[in-house]
Amino acid sequence: MKRLFYLTTGIFLSIALCLFSCKKENIETNNKPSENTEPAGDGIIKNAVTDYDGNKYDAIRLGDQVWMASNLRTTHYADGAAIDEGTTANYHHAYYYKHSGVPTSYGYFYNKKAAVRNSASSESNPSGVQGVCPNGWHMPSNAEWEQLLHYCVSKAEYACNGSKTGKAMASVEGWNASTYECSPGYEPSSNNASGFNATPTGYFSDVENNFTPLGIICNFWGATGCDYCTYAYSYGMTYNGESLARTQRENNEGLSVRCVKD
Repeated sequence: MKRLFYLTTGIFLSIALCLFSCKKENIETNNKPSENTEPAGDGIIKNAVTDYDGNKYDAIRLGDQVWMASNLRTTHYADGAAIDEGTTANYHHAYYYKHSGVPTSYGYFYNKKAAVRNSASSESNPSGVQGVCPNGWHMPSNAEWEQLLHYCVSKAEYACNGSKTGKAMASVEGWNASTYECSPGYEPSSNNASGFNATPTGYFSDVENNFTPLGIICNFWGATGCDYCTYAYSYGMTYNGESLARTQRENNEGLSVRCVKD
């Protein structure tokens, strides 16, 4: 009888230990994030999107939006249609412009026609304009750019002197030196708190039919413009400016592109 008691107790303990171990394993497995899980808050999402040419891009989550963390550098639309490389400024034909001898992360420039792929101007949020962006991503409207700026201003760790976000949105490398405290060119090693990583690519100028110097300015197309005008809205920043701000550029100029996730 005593022996039966010990045997029964041993079996019971073995079953209990097994159940505990299996439960623990299940808990650990269920709580372990998958490799494709995106960060819950602000953070870099590695290899978030791949364009038609096979280029991979990290993305950055900023509030309710997810932005590409580097400039687009595709030579095709998402459906495989090729975009011609341009050598002169032109708004009648869709062109991309490649600045040789600069880092790949600086991306290519696109005139307005190429960037929005003939789509009408949009002020919606989201814009609904895929344009040159990969599938699942789109060109940002003014409303989406403004949402990004308002979010960055709302974050104390991004804002310099209360409301200037230039440093927080600019890359740590490439900017000309500046004495303005909140500008990208002032102690650039402290830039890019937001992870947006705006690089001073310059742009393809319609005046010189060539690229402006590196280190001075960045300019990004959006989906908002004037359907019957020769200009459209863009967002840009200079090495001694204090914030990314809305401006106007000629449709035939080549600017950088950042896409937003649908």
